[in-house]
Amino acid sequence: MFLYNDTIAAYISRVRLLTKDIVNNEMQLKMDRARIHYKGIMYPLNIVVFEDNSRLGYFDSRSYELGLSKKLMYTAKEEVLKNILRHELAHFMCYLVFGPQILHGEEFHEMCRRFGWGQDVYAAYANIEAENLKISDENEKTEKLLAKLKKLLALASSDNIHERELATLKANQLLLEHNLDLTHETSSKEETVYVKRVLESSRKSVKHVAIYEILKTFFVSPVFNHGRGVFYLEVIGDKTSVELADYVASFLDHELEVIWKETQKENKKLKGLAAKNSFMNGVAKGYVEKIQQQKSTLATSTDLVAIEKNLQKNLRIVYPRIGHSSLIGGRHDADAHNAGKVKGGNLSIKPGLSSGSSRTLLLS
Repeated sequence: MFLYNDTIAAYISRVRLLTKDIVNNEMQLKMDRARIHYKGIMYPLNIVVFEDNSRLGYFDSRSYELGLSKKLMYTAKEEVLKNILRHELAHFMCYLVFGPQILHGEEFHEMCRRFGWGQDVYAAYANIEAENLKISDENEKTEKLLAKLKKLLALASSDNIHERELATLKANQLLLEHNLDLTHETSSKEETVYVKRVLESSRKSVKHVAIYEILKTFFVSPVFNHGRGVFYLEVIGDKTSVELADYVASFLDHELEVIWKETQKENKKLKGLAAKNSFMNGVAKGYVEKIQQQKSTLATSTDLVAIEKNLQKNLRIVYPRIGHSSLIGGRHDADAHNAGKVKGGNLSIKPGLSSGSSRTLLLS
């Protein structure tokens, strides 16, 4: 999960200066703004701050992204931070020289030694006291609200139609109240915008765009982003909404395939990619229409417009220029589309499994 606010922006600016100093003076290369020159080619280096309980840093060769944990902002002395930057820059160089398969083997150690970096740089683990990271009231509030929402989503998959509809309505009411509170908060408190990659794949399909449309009903701004040979579906918003959208996206990625196969068994005529794409389109439309109808009974149009403006403001903080993904594409199959709308209207988000967090902090 990536984070954005003025404090983090200032921190990233400081980190970029430290990185430039390491690249220019220790690695004897040239860094110009957000690009590193190597053998006549300018490679991008995008620095981000993320929130994760298991990692302190990483380098992603697909997006040329160097990530630093938010923990480091408050717990790491400058030399510790520089060693973590050196560690990830060594991964960057290993990717350029050897390819993406190098982790922490001899080639990685040799790359560190090439720049005069020793054990304190190429160690894959760092020990920063967990006691320095106190759980805030805001985080506790987020966890409680998420637990309530997940419980309601579980009830929304009940066989009892009245219980199912009531649970869906209550979940939407909680989300609306939460987002209205965020919209009406005073500007005296610095707002943090959260970004999380919820799905990734080598190719974008209509199913992914359907998930994109459904996630918008959970008060986040979904965005498709692209790396080298991969695309990501990211969500942007407040922490609670982003975490819930991650939970929902993981469920939908599997569930939409399941209900497509079930629908094919019910209707043998539905075959081929055009039918599947039209079905996915219909599922999204059916679900979105159901939720929009519920929201119209729970909030005024003025409140909904205010929430949407806040979502767009957060989106522009992260991506000042952004396009829109459409569900249109390919041949339309009316029967498959209509079958999808029915399934979407009855779609509920069933509970899934979540893994516990690790205490070990890793460098990757």
